[in-house]
Amino acid sequence: MAPATKKRRTEIEEGDEEVRAKETIGGLSSEEEMEAVSKEDDFGDRTFEAKSKPRKTPKHSSSEQEKAQAISESYESKTNVFRMETEELLSEIRVDYRKRMAPAEKMLHKLKNIIEKIPRKTGATIDKVEGEMRKCKIHIPFPEPRPGADIKYKFSYERPAYMNIAGSYALKTVAKQHEGFAIDLIIQIPSTVFQEKDYLNYRYFHKRAYYLATIAEAIQDSGLDLQLSYVDLHDDPLRPIIVAAPSGGSETDFTTSKCLIRIIPAIAKNTFSASRLRPDRNAVRPVAERDTAKNSLPPTPRYNSSILADTTYFEHLAQLHDISSEAKVFKDACLLGRTWLRQRGFGSNINQGGFGHAEWSILMSLLLKGGGSKGNSVLAKGYSNYQMFKAMLQFLATRDLIVNPLLFDVESECARWPNGPNVFDGKIGLNILFKMTEWGYRLLKHEAEITLKLLSDPVMDHFEEVFLHRLDDPRFKFDALAYIPIPECLNKNNGLDPLLSFSQKLYDMLSTGLTDRAKLIHLTLPSISDLPVRADGINRSPAPAAQIIVGLLLNAAQCNRAVDHGPPAGHKDGASYRVFWGDKAELRRFKDGSILESVVWGTKDSKQSIYNQIIQYLVAKNFGDGIGNHIKFIGDEYTTAVGGGRDVSLFQPAMAAFEKLIKELRNLEGLPLAIRQVSAAAPVLRYSSVEVPLLSSGQLMQPADVVVQFESSGRWPDDLIAIQKTKTAFLLKMSELLEKAGTVTRIGLENIDYPTMNSAFLEVVYYEGSAFRIRIYHDREQTLLERQLLNKDLPGKKRDEVTAALSEHRRRFIVGPLHTQEVQKLSHRFPALSPSIRLLKRWFQTHLLSREISEELAELMTIRTFVATSSPPNSVMSGFLRTLHFISLWDWRAEPAVIGTVAKNASETFDAIRKSDPAINRHAMVIPTEYDPTGTTFTEFGPRKVVAARVTALARSAIGASFKNMFISSTKDYDFVMYIEPKYTLPGIRSKSSKFKNLQKTEITPQDIAKLGLNVPDTFVDELNDIYGDTVIFFTDGNIIAGLWNPSSESGRRWKVNIPYSTIPQVRGNGEEVLVLNKKSILNEISRLGGEILTKIEIIK
Repeated sequence: MAPATKKRRTEIEEGDEEVRAKETIGGLSSEEEMEAVSKEDDFGDRTFEAKSKPRKTPKHSSSEQEKAQAISESYESKTNVFRMETEELLSEIRVDYRKRMAPAEKMLHKLKNIIEKIPRKTGATIDKVEGEMRKCKIHIPFPEPRPGADIKYKFSYERPAYMNIAGSYALKTVAKQHEGFAIDLIIQIPSTVFQEKDYLNYRYFHKRAYYLATIAEAIQDSGLDLQLSYVDLHDDPLRPIIVAAPSGGSETDFTTSKCLIRIIPAIAKNTFSASRLRPDRNAVRPVAERDTAKNSLPPTPRYNSSILADTTYFEHLAQLHDISSEAKVFKDACLLGRTWLRQRGFGSNINQGGFGHAEWSILMSLLLKGGGSKGNSVLAKGYSNYQMFKAMLQFLATRDLIVNPLLFDVESECARWPNGPNVFDGKIGLNILFKMTEWGYRLLKHEAEITLKLLSDPVMDHFEEVFLHRLDDPRFKFDALAYIPIPECLNKNNGLDPLLSFSQKLYDMLSTGLTDRAKLIHLTLPSISDLPVRADGINRSPAPAAQIIVGLLLNAAQCNRAVDHGPPAGHKDGASYRVFWGDKAELRRFKDGSILESVVWGTKDSKQSIYNQIIQYLVAKNFGDGIGNHIKFIGDEYTTAVGGGRDVSLFQPAMAAFEKLIKELRNLEGLPLAIRQVSAAAPVLRYSSVEVPLLSSGQLMQPADVVVQFESSGRWPDDLIAIQKTKTAFLLKMSELLEKAGTVTRIGLENIDYPTMNSAFLEVVYYEGSAFRIRIYHDREQTLLERQLLNKDLPGKKRDEVTAALSEHRRRFIVGPLHTQEVQKLSHRFPALSPSIRLLKRWFQTHLLSREISEELAELMTIRTFVATSSPPNSVMSGFLRTLHFISLWDWRAEPAVIGTVAKNASETFDAIRKSDPAINRHAMVIPTEYDPTGTTFTEFGPRKVVAARVTALARSAIGASFKNMFISSTKDYDFVMYIEPKYTLPGIRSKSSKFKNLQKTEITPQDIAKLGLNVPDTFVDELNDIYGDTVIFFTDGNIIAGLWNPSSESGRRWKVNIPYSTIPQVRGNGEEVLVLNKKSILNEISRLGGEILTKIEIIK
């Protein structure tokens, strides 16, 4: 959480940057709660107070009252910060119209003059107009189906009835953004160009296309230095427009305005009868059915709406202008809405959801006039800009416009709308959301719910997540993706765009087939490429990716269900169930005696997830194997990379062995004190180790840390060294008792040179492969260590030792077990958490960072992705990628990554840490939690600042790479690389390979136990760090060891005795003699130290 005074970089003018997606928890659901928006926030110039009856104050404990007061103060502070941030954002994205737009306005005047001078043309046949345009080398952007050679109607061009600017530029709600914006020049076609029934059978759109081509011809012949192209307005293939882009270098160039000019044909409201273009009327009548009764033909609501949409430009402009004069913050709320929508990938184009800035503004203006109960308005004109923005989100999140349409000035039977949301404006007879699909609307509603939850957080400031971070990459937005090819031949269906028709069928099929496995299904349609105005043999073609992207938000509890239950045998729905599922459907008897239609999916032999199996089967069944066999699935490869397991069941053998250990320890008789608690403190016991233990027989798992605490007793000594000796005696006794029971044990020593630290542990090994490392926790140690630190006369070196001992004690005995409990709990709550953590650790390991990034730190990074959002990931792909996304955006130098409800104190603690160490020599990354409020327990020894910067850079590169390339590490950035002899790597040490496979050992032997815990590469790197730690930074993945020379050692220094590394004299250009690092000598020393461990040393730089 950044301070309010920090200058935040927006992504409006600069490059795009994506981010973690956020969660969905509920929203308010009643109109009364909508009013709470104005009562709970004081962002504007006035405060809205809620009037309520006096209530008795409930009795609370002092701690509860303090907590409530702290939250209230935090919320007040957060709202003030958010208000300042919002005002700063608005000031940054507003356009300076006078300074920036003068060149564009000059071009608009020239275009207007050109269009006004186009001569009138009347009564032209199709052959004549096509020949005329062919001669001028101008395309006529006729929509499909193109007019036939036998049509009877004629084409005309007359001077526009009216021309003016409309849209956001006219309303002054344009925002600065990287890709620029568009100025809409509306050309109203005179009604005399059309006949009464031209609304039928594409006649209007054909005449409109000719009118547009005539304008294009005139502009092309004018000599203006413009790049002209036809573009489908909002991806509506029936409504092409002209887009004029600057080509640069001429007197009329408007490149500096950073905009395009869109020339959009329109018609007057009374050109056609609105009653004939209602959503329930048909306007496309097949030739064979021209004589059929009109009522027997299916309605064409999208076709009809495309015509009506061309009548709305000036009416909507007037409506928005009027409301902006009444509600002073309306334009600011539009700018906030535009920014929010853009960052999430929403726009007015059909393939962007069909809900952009225009729809936001129009809907908001309608809600300021009405839409509530008893005709009241939903929004209040006295809201602040933030309150109006939040109230809009609340409306989108809580009102289901598919189930409960919003109707203005119209009877419900005249405004029925199929397969999508409905906000029907009866004055113009149009559903203003007619471009939205059901899946696009569901995603919009989902995003509104997420943002509403973020805005309602009383502690954390989520300004950046709401307005600044890009959330439009489908890999971070969804849990799984499927790229489905589009058939080459799509059937026209009663005026509905064939691609939309195919998409709707696909969506309905997947919704039925996936049932509750997916909480949300979204389809992203391909865009159609622009069509050049000049006819130089270049034709319009689909975008290169002729496929639909299916995104799934999974239901973690159901997505891997192997059996689907249908209707009972003999039920009336059984026939339709069998038709839908084909040969997959079968009757099955279940344990409760029921006989049901069922579908069973394979889990063992298939590498595909069950939901992907369903998608492939249904697509192949309904659209053919040619489509089904060429679906590209994204997501399963992430799961496969961590052993194919999506939950914690893979760790069940290790957890069972741990339970066995606990039972044996508690049953030990003869210990001086009873065991109070046995706690796990190892990744393998919290489902987060990269390797899954005990998967195969004959393999020992690495010893898992276990903490044992005995009952309190006054017989414990009050001296740190004596406590360590007492703990060793306890371990020896435990070893003796376990050995008598037939269990293999070993006593180990550690921290020999530091007598105040834990000095001994007990290894317990079972012959089925499990192994544990027991240490004893005594709560008196922390008190004694803290008491020593209070001694002001304690020598500096001794103080450092005690500080290190206290840190190690907290990490190993207090925070470590609590962390393990938390990860265990969250892994059961979020099935995708465990494999996501394991994949992130593998990624760190691949890039030689696992020694710098502790296992606990990697776990916390992933946990934050799951718990800091209200829409947690439900797949390994989304969990892993969102975590990388978070890492790539985290400014660890300036802010902590808070987990839980410690935000306020965490910020203060972090500021103190940075103030005491401004150079960031320690604690580069800080992640506070409720059990570790300082956030430094697991970052005490890494990563160093230089490594933290590399982690950020690698994450930024990885999120744009393919899965395969994410796990390819380059060594070119290192100074040298040492290669380890394979037999000394962990797999080599554990290897039991035999010349003959049938003779390979599967049992645990004493030799295996003797090598337990042996890690030659890590031990060797530890030794290298002890000797050369000030000179070289070492990295390893267990197979190679890479090194970077410390820049401070490389730069050279003056003559001095006792320099701790090998040097050679060197004379600089100015004659100064210095000592520089003797790299060759140091590498030779390392080679001698490594001996047979190393196969070679490669010098890169």
